Amino acid sequence: MAGPHDEPTRRLVLAAGAAGAATVLLSGCGGDPNPPASARIPADVRRWAPGPGDPAGARRGGKVITAWSDEAQSYDPAVGWDLHSWEAISTVLYAPLYQFAGQYDGPAPHAAAGPPEVSADGRVYTIPLRADVRFHNGRPVVAADYIYTWTRLMDPELASWASSYLFGIEGAEAVNGKKAQQIRGLSAPDPHTLRVQLTEPDVLFPALLCMPYTAALPGEEVRRLGTEFGRTPVGSGPMRITRYDSKARRAVFEPFDRYFWPGTPIIDTLEYRWGIGYPLQTLQIIGGRVDVLGEGLVASQAARFTADASMRERFVQPVPVNGTQWLSVNLKRRELRDPRVRQALNWAVDREQLMRLTFGLSDPWGSPFPKKLDRYRRTAKPYTHDPERARALLRQAGISKLRLNFLHGTQDPWPLLGQVLQQQFEAVGVEISLNAMSQPAFELATSKGEGDLYGSHLYITLNSALELVSSNFTSDAAYNYGGYANPRVDALTVKARKARSVEAANSLLAEVEDELVRDASGVFVGSMNFLAARAPEIRNYQMRGETGTYYDRLWVKR
Repeated sequence: MAGPHDEPTRRLVLAAGAAGAATVLLSGCGGDPNPPASARIPADVRRWAPGPGDPAGARRGGKVITAWSDEAQSYDPAVGWDLHSWEAISTVLYAPLYQFAGQYDGPAPHAAAGPPEVSADGRVYTIPLRADVRFHNGRPVVAADYIYTWTRLMDPELASWASSYLFGIEGAEAVNGKKAQQIRGLSAPDPHTLRVQLTEPDVLFPALLCMPYTAALPGEEVRRLGTEFGRTPVGSGPMRITRYDSKARRAVFEPFDRYFWPGTPIIDTLEYRWGIGYPLQTLQIIGGRVDVLGEGLVASQAARFTADASMRERFVQPVPVNGTQWLSVNLKRRELRDPRVRQALNWAVDREQLMRLTFGLSDPWGSPFPKKLDRYRRTAKPYTHDPERARALLRQAGISKLRLNFLHGTQDPWPLLGQVLQQQFEAVGVEISLNAMSQPAFELATSKGEGDLYGSHLYITLNSALELVSSNFTSDAAYNYGGYANPRVDALTVKARKARSVEAANSLLAEVEDELVRDASGVFVGSMNFLAARAPEIRNYQMRGETGTYYDRLWVKR
């Protein structure tokens, strides 16, 4: 699984979030033509429908072609995590219980019939299931399918990157460790009710129910298809796969005629094409040969599309995301253990100058958490550019000249940003040696704790800064390669995870951000943006950074 220091686009990081934190899920097989009242869809849930099925002026039919640079790892949601895989499993092939609403809002019912009922102690979730959700083979989706799916996710033989997300369920870790065959915290009181018991309250649990690896799978199809399930799977989402051709580098999807949101999808065909480099992607979307760039714009493309007002208006659609960029600091280096030195590096950065080089893909931002978070009130004061203050702090730390090694891979925009950072740090007496290497070599070097500084980033997928902190800034975080440790950050993060509401968790996280800023846990440089690229003929185009393009509701005007 890619770490948060890879190329700062959505490309390889959507599933890398809270990999170091144990969380929870559930699982399920059967069918009942007479669902209980709990499975009926409340009227207020209908407003979250993907459609409406016939938006004003919509023209049914048509084909949409999406370009990708690489082939997907897998369309099995327990296996795939790269961006190509992630979009296919998030918005095309599968239907999780809940779906993030709007651009910043939290979970809204999707395959679930309504919000979960939560016990007084916050440890038991009872989830009503819609009665009209079916797999692409026509069989109804029932509670037992979730139990099957999530138990499979815990199978050590499958070695799913997402298995640790389930460890918060009673008995889940025992299954992963081959000490049990069933997850005792999962049960199905009836075919349309799913119940999960957690070991302790977890404020991230509702967001996890929006993730594609929690969507139900048909066990009979997983067993029938074997290894082919990763290429031609059977899901319950708005589209089903009808062709996968590795040699021709394309996959074809068609609408599922029994999809539970009536009237969607509107298009007749979706085709994924891959093996298309970024310069060629640019030419093809301008020339009308493709309709959507699956990865959005990278910095080199953004420079061309944003410089020309007409190009920007025709092809570019900004999409709000919760992502952040920073320089990771290696505390193996003695000088960097002094927080005054780390603070000096933060004051030395001219973020306005730096972010101009990303061509709209980042905004200047001197704080660890993204600028906008759902139901979050910030108290931390972001760093700004103050070179005099930086020099003063270095003098207080007894440093007259500091030499640091900055590692970077080949991916945009870090080679260019590294050169500008080199000049900015030199202005306060810090000499930066740029160490360029291939991307695989960079990933290996940083994971082994080499180098003094390197670029990092993360797009939040679980709608909470807990994801960022748990994966990068707690002492045992999966991607804390530099050895940063702050006992108060650790304690507040644990407390926030057990909070009974998002608001209560965010109040504690505001204290965490204050601590990270004061402690200068990294050199904070930007709050990330996403620039989608779609042809002018694509109408009702919607996406979220956590999922990708919603093909169920767009239509084509030819």
